[in-house]
Amino acid sequence: MDKIKLKLCAGTMCYVMGGAQLMEVEELLSAEEKQYVEITLSPCLQRCNGQDTPPFAELDGEIITGVSKEILLRIIKEKLRHVVR
Repeated sequence: MDKIKLKLCAGTMCYVMGGAQLMEVEELLSAEEKQYVEITLSPCLQRCNGQDTPPFAELDGEIITGVSKEILLRIIKEKLRHVVR
């Protein structure tokens, strides 16, 4: 399996709207799960256009808006369910 690519927006708006907590997701993954997830930070994901709700994450090229740490963790674990037991 290719690594899941997770890009977290670290822009000011996202950071204050919950993006800081998204950065804790890596700490909540097991050592085995971490092998399959590549997490990077982006200074901005260019989504603060007034229509979408921050914080933003990009998971395998798909933007997720208004995401919480819990929801993001659930999505990652769902993607890994067939790989990590």
